[in-house]
Amino acid sequence: MLDPEVTITHIRENIRQKILDAGYATIEKFAYENGLTKSTITRAINGSRNPRLITLIEIANGLDINLSELLDLHQIEHNQVKKTKNSKLRK
Repeated sequence: MLDPEVTITHIRENIRQKILDAGYATIEKFAYENGLTKSTITRAINGSRNPRLITLIEIANGLDINLSELLDLHQIEHNQVKKTKNSKLRK
């Protein structure tokens, strides 16, 4: 089962990293070139509120990747299962 706080943190970090990996020097440049506002991207990354699904889709489209790649839920599940197993082993 996914931990909501860990999951949204991972998604935010993944968005930031995907934008950097795509070669955008700044969030503002990514937003401008993809018809989004800087504040929309900043809120999605910095956590002033949870990103809406439409925002995530627009970001994925701007990065020319699919939504599942942007969210990377498989990696989140893997990391959370690994942490759970490790914490059980320590007990």
